[in-house]
Amino acid sequence: MERFLQDQLLKTGFVHFPLSADTSRSMEDRQLKKEVLERLSLWDGQEDIRWHFDGEGTHAFLPSRTLELNTPPTSPNWGAGENQQGHYASFGALTAHLDVSGLSLSQYNRLVFEIKPECDGLHSPNVRVGFVNDGVKKIPDAYTREGFHCMNLKNHVWNTCVWEFDTIPHDKITDIFFRIHKYGRELSGSDMLSYQIRNIEIQRIEKPDVKVGWQCAEDTIAYSTTGYFTGGRKTAVARAQGERFRVLNAETGAVAYEGIPLQVENAHGRFTVLDFSPLCTPGRYRLALGCAETEDFSISDTVIESAIWRFINFLFCERCGYPVPGKHGACHGDILAEHDGLTLVYNGGWHDAADVSQQTLQTAEVVHALLETAQAAKNSLSLRARLLEEALWGLDFVLRMKFPDGYRATSAGIRRWNDNYIGNRDDERARVFSNPFDHFVISGVEAYAATVLEDEDPELAFKCRHEACSDYRLALELFEANGMQLPYPAEHCYNASLSQYAAAACYSAAQLYRLTGREEFAGCCTRFADLLLACQDTGEASLPFCGFFYRDPDKRSIVHFNHQSREQIFAQALSAALEALPDHPHRARWKEALARYGAYLKAIASYAAPYGMIPAGVYALSETEDRETFRIMNLQVDFDKEKQNHIEQIQSGIKLGEGYYLKQFPVCFSYRGNTAIVLAMGKAAALAGRALGDDALLDIARDQLYWTLGKNPFGQSLIYGEGHNFGQQYTALLGETVGAIAVGVQTQGNEDLPYWPPANIATYREVWTSSAGRWLWVAAELLSN
Repeated sequence: MERFLQDQLLKTGFVHFPLSADTSRSMEDRQLKKEVLERLSLWDGQEDIRWHFDGEGTHAFLPSRTLELNTPPTSPNWGAGENQQGHYASFGALTAHLDVSGLSLSQYNRLVFEIKPECDGLHSPNVRVGFVNDGVKKIPDAYTREGFHCMNLKNHVWNTCVWEFDTIPHDKITDIFFRIHKYGRELSGSDMLSYQIRNIEIQRIEKPDVKVGWQCAEDTIAYSTTGYFTGGRKTAVARAQGERFRVLNAETGAVAYEGIPLQVENAHGRFTVLDFSPLCTPGRYRLALGCAETEDFSISDTVIESAIWRFINFLFCERCGYPVPGKHGACHGDILAEHDGLTLVYNGGWHDAADVSQQTLQTAEVVHALLETAQAAKNSLSLRARLLEEALWGLDFVLRMKFPDGYRATSAGIRRWNDNYIGNRDDERARVFSNPFDHFVISGVEAYAATVLEDEDPELAFKCRHEACSDYRLALELFEANGMQLPYPAEHCYNASLSQYAAAACYSAAQLYRLTGREEFAGCCTRFADLLLACQDTGEASLPFCGFFYRDPDKRSIVHFNHQSREQIFAQALSAALEALPDHPHRARWKEALARYGAYLKAIASYAAPYGMIPAGVYALSETEDRETFRIMNLQVDFDKEKQNHIEQIQSGIKLGEGYYLKQFPVCFSYRGNTAIVLAMGKAAALAGRALGDDALLDIARDQLYWTLGKNPFGQSLIYGEGHNFGQQYTALLGETVGAIAVGVQTQGNEDLPYWPPANIATYREVWTSSAGRWLWVAAELLSN
C-alpha cells in the first residue's frame, strides 16, 4: 500500500473523515500540461450582447473582466421542466449562454476557463458546462447524454477547468453555456450561490486523449495502475515499438523480468501484449517498451487493499441520514414511507449515486459485498473491522425498512438536499411494496449476515436469522400465489426474469439451510436449483458454446443486463447449493450446470483480448421483435422508434451463427455504462472458478478488476483517487470523492466499441454505489483464493 494512503488512513481515523486524492496523479492535472497549438478567446470580459440568461437569479459583469452569477439554492417553485409534485425534482438552475454562432470552431478540440465559487457553507460546488451543436449531428442528443460536462470545484478559489470534446460532434457550435444547478440548501449552506467566470477560451491541442475504440494512445502502455496479484495472468497492452520489454524494479531500476512482446490480432484490431505472468516476486515495478514507460505499480497478494479502503471511503461519504464530515449533514429526515397507518423515515444506508436517491435492495447487496469482503480480509484486522462497521450501517437500514406485515419501503427518487422538516413542500414519499424478488434476495443477505455476526454480535445475528426466515417464507408465499411481480419501473430489479427469481430463491434457501438446518429450506434449494437448470442453454441455440441462461424455461429470450446487473446470481445459486447440500442426489447435475456456465464465460472471454474485459453476452436478432421484454429492459425508450437502432446494435457484434451475435457491450439507449455488468460477470467467474478449481476462470475475474484499474484503451483508472490517471466523475450533490466508481464505459451510437469521453454526465460517468458493491464482491473471492 502506498505511503500516501497509509498517512491518509491514520489522519482520518481509518476513514471516519473523508480521504483525499493525490491530484498530481489525475487525468485533469496531466491534461492541463499539454502543449496548446492554437487558442481563441471567446469573450473579452466586457459586457456583451452575446450573453443571455435563463432561470432564477442575477448576473453582473465585473470590472475584473469577470461574469458573476448569483442564485439562491432553493426556490418557492420547482424548476421548469421538473415534476411539479416534487418527485425527483430540483429547484431549477441559472444558466448563462454565450452565443458563438458567428465563430468557426470546428478545428478546436477543447474548452478551458476559470471559475471561482463563492458559496458559503456549500461542501460540493460544481458547474455544468455544455454546448449546442447545430451541425450534421445535433448536440445535445435525444437522451441529453452528450454535450455536457459537470465539473467539480473547490470553493473560494479559482479553478482552471479543461474539457476535451474532440469526439463529440462540434462542426457548428452555436451556444456555449454555464449552468448552476439548485439542489437545495444542505445543513451548512447559506441562502445564496455565487460563481465568477473568466478567461473562456477554446483551444486546439495536438494529441487529445483516446476516448473511443480499442487502441490505446501512441507511445503508452495500458496496465493495471494499482498493480497485479502475485498469482495468475499479468499482462499489459502497449502501443510502442521495441523488440523486448522490461519490468523494472521501481526502487533500484534493475531489470526484474524481460520478455518478447506478443502480437495479437482479432476482430478488435492488432495489438502488442506484454505478458509478465512468470514474475511473482512481490514489489514495486515499472513496465518499459521502447520510449514508453509506466508509473510504479505493485505485485502483491494484497494489491487490491488500497482500492478496498477507497471504496469504504466512497460508501462512507454516500451515507444517508448521517453527518459525514466535509461532505454533508444528516440528511433526508423528511423522506417518508407510509403503509397501513404507519409511517417511518426513509433514510439510512447509502445514497444510490450522484443524486441522493435510495434503493433498499441495492443497499442490501452492498451490505452483502462488504460482509463477504470482511470475511476474506481476516488477515488485516483494521480493514476487516472497518468493512464490518460500514456493513452494519447499511444492515441497520435494511432491517428498519420493513413494516410488521412484511411490506418494505423499497426506494425513493431524490435529487436535492431536503430541509428535514416534516410537513412542508419538500417532503418526499418513499415507495412501499411487498415484492417476492426483493424478499428472496434480502433474506439471503440477512442469512449471510447472521452467519458472519454470530460471534461479533449474537443479538443482531438472532435478529438477522429471524428476519431471513420470515422474509423467505413471505417471498415463497407471494411467488406461489402470484408468480413474478413487477416493482416500480425505476427500481433496479424491474428487469428480473424467472431464472433470476429461481437463482435468488435457490441461493437464499441454501444460506438458510446452512444457518438453520431446517429441511424446508433444503427442499426449496433443490426446487429452485432445478428450475434454474431448466432455464439454461444446453445447446438449443446451436452455437459454438452453451451455458448461458434464458429468462424462463421456454428458452426464447436470453438474459441480458444493460445497466444494473445480477449476472453473478446464477453462479451464486449453484455454488451455494453445492456447498449446502454436498450429498444431494442432484449434486452432479448442479455441478455440471455450473461447469457449463463456466465454460460459457471462458468461451466469450476468448473474444476479450487484449484487455480482458468480458463481453456482455450473446444476443439473438429475434429479440428485436420482442416488444414486452424490450419494455422491461429499456425504460423510457420507444420500441418502434428505436427498432432499427436495436437491430444495428446487435449486428455490430461478432456473428456467431444464424441470427446470433456476441456483443462486447450491451444493447442500450439512454442508460449506458458497463461496470456493473463486467464486475457481476467477474464475480460469477470467480465463484465458478473456486467451486470448480479452474484457474482460467479466476484469471477472468482478475481481469475485470484490472480493467477498472487502468488496463483499458484509455489508460485510466476508473476509480477516483486509486492508481494513476483517474479522472473526475459525475458526482452532482456529493462532490469529488475518493473511491467513487462510475456506471462505466459506454458506446457511441450503435457501435460496439468502448467510448469514454471526459464529460461528467449521467449515466455512464455517474458515480454509483452498485458498481462499488460489485467490485467488492469480486474482491472478496480473490482475497479468499
